[in-house]
Amino acid sequence: MKYVKLFFEKRKLAKDENPASFFDHVRGDYAFLLQSGGDFAGKKSGLSERYSYIGYDPYMVCSSMREASGAGSTKGVTQLLKRRDFLDFEKKNTGQIVEGEPLDVLQNIFKFIHYHGAAPVPFFGGAAGYFSYDFGANLMEVEQKVFDDVVLPDFVFAFVDKVFAFDHQENELYFLALAETDLQARKKIETMKEDLQKPVRPRSVGEMGALKSNVSFAQYQEKIAAVKQYLKDGETYQVNFSQRFAADCTVDGWKIYQKLSSLNPSPFSCYFEFPEFKIMSSSPELLLRKRGTKVETWPIKGTVARGKNAEEDAAHEAELLASEKEKAELAMITDLERNDLGKVCEAGSVKVTDFQKIEKYSHVIHTIAKVEGKLAYGKDFWDALRAVFPGGSITGCPKKRTMQIIDGLEDFKRGIYTGSAGFVNLLGDSDLNILIRTILQKNGKIYAQVGGGIVADSDPTKEYEETLMKAEALNEALK
Repeated sequence: MKYVKLFFEKRKLAKDENPASFFDHVRGDYAFLLQSGGDFAGKKSGLSERYSYIGYDPYMVCSSMREASGAGSTKGVTQLLKRRDFLDFEKKNTGQIVEGEPLDVLQNIFKFIHYHGAAPVPFFGGAAGYFSYDFGANLMEVEQKVFDDVVLPDFVFAFVDKVFAFDHQENELYFLALAETDLQARKKIETMKEDLQKPVRPRSVGEMGALKSNVSFAQYQEKIAAVKQYLKDGETYQVNFSQRFAADCTVDGWKIYQKLSSLNPSPFSCYFEFPEFKIMSSSPELLLRKRGTKVETWPIKGTVARGKNAEEDAAHEAELLASEKEKAELAMITDLERNDLGKVCEAGSVKVTDFQKIEKYSHVIHTIAKVEGKLAYGKDFWDALRAVFPGGSITGCPKKRTMQIIDGLEDFKRGIYTGSAGFVNLLGDSDLNILIRTILQKNGKIYAQVGGGIVADSDPTKEYEETLMKAEALNEALK
């Protein structure tokens, strides 16, 4: 076990400095940007988050792939890639396979590096990455038979000891380094400063094909009819059904992300640059936040289009708040999330702090709820993750049976879509989003998936139009 200290320097941000301008200089394999909607050229999302973070040059990467033994395979294979030693800069690039349940393997890594004390920002070091929806299906013991045409790891997490943190409230920049000695920390911080002087990587122009959905409107109607039969039979109360868009694309993923985040600023945006694929997300939804013993989840249910002006916006907002259908959907998922948190929280501590709160984004207006609780004695982040993942707002209710229904209705594995991305720090605190408003780029193609909650009185045409509305910001970013 290593006992490490946190060292940092901070200064005011210059006018031309922002997370994107810094990331331009440190891009590379496993680099990531976790970006708040409070910092997009003066544009703000509905929810305002205070911090953005950049991590790069990880000393270790943990990833898990499902064994290729058929559609029903549940055994994961976990790989650790040691890229360099934590204490110095010598490149290692040595890999090993680790036995055991993948999430246990990931959890156990945090036990080897020990940190005590306070920190000036929530993410100062630890790991950042994603969990796929399909990994959540495995946690829920849902045997998937749906086709996996993209093939992604169940999760990938990069462990970093150097972080740039941006405090948008105070307009400050932090250089943060984890080390055992002052000398090691100073060396890491000086290296970070030197890395900011590196030339920006040239961007290839690339080409973009036309987006095509995996379902026609007629097929969509048939799928919704099947959902309604499940609802009628009492097997589920709500199903989040989605369609997937795909296209050939060789445009630089970082360029796509910058356009997406500018068009649709969101509080839990992120960009991950993995060697074989890129993740570009402008997610507005929080799956799990942990600070000490307090845990929160912020489900979204209820969507209408933005108006052309302030008057139309106000009319659409009133329409959304007056809709009994939208209110009932949000109430159903809020109850589900209360039950999920109740599995790991002290009795009586779980409460709804906001309900039908209006949040406005570039193309849509949402209603959200905020649910929080206090972790029971002996429970930690990993218990909370197992309790809430995947989020009920993007599955339906009851969760397990509805996920089985989704598996039978959708054509492909969801992969990152409706999975979760974010950070876990060395104190076991976290911010994890839900990967909606998200684009995946792999092997010269891009994939973007959108869905909506279907209930008994859902209008198939309106639901279809809502998915197209949600996809519009993604579509614009690819033009």
